[in-house]
Amino acid sequence: MNKASIFMAASWTGLGALILTAVAAVADAPLVVAVPLLLLVIGSSYVMLATRRADEYTEGLWNAGASVAFGTMLLTFLGLPAAEGFFDGVTGTEDGHNIPATVVPILAIAAFYIGLFVKRLLGDM
Repeated sequence: MNKASIFMAASWTGLGALILTAVAAVADAPLVVAVPLLLLVIGSSYVMLATRRADEYTEGLWNAGASVAFGTMLLTFLGLPAAEGFFDGVTGTEDGHNIPATVVPILAIAAFYIGLFVKRLLGDM
């Protein structure tokens, strides 16, 4: 197996584990289920990081995912508290922080896979 195919397999593994992690979170699964899935997402991301320079295509995929994740992180880090404050001000329900800070990295990881697979589906654009 060459590095490019390892990168592609890791991207599918990470996407599948991320989807299963989201399903486990919605189903309120115990930590025995959620933690191995999160470790699989982290592990596959590390494998993709290690093999991202296999060729120009995988490097382009990595760059697309990283760019979308970075942009999402900046927007959600600054935008979610502002949107929550605006909504609380409009509705008059100022009851504290309803959106946890852990949403930002979760959205950034999801955005990474979205950016990677959109670039993969659309090709060179």
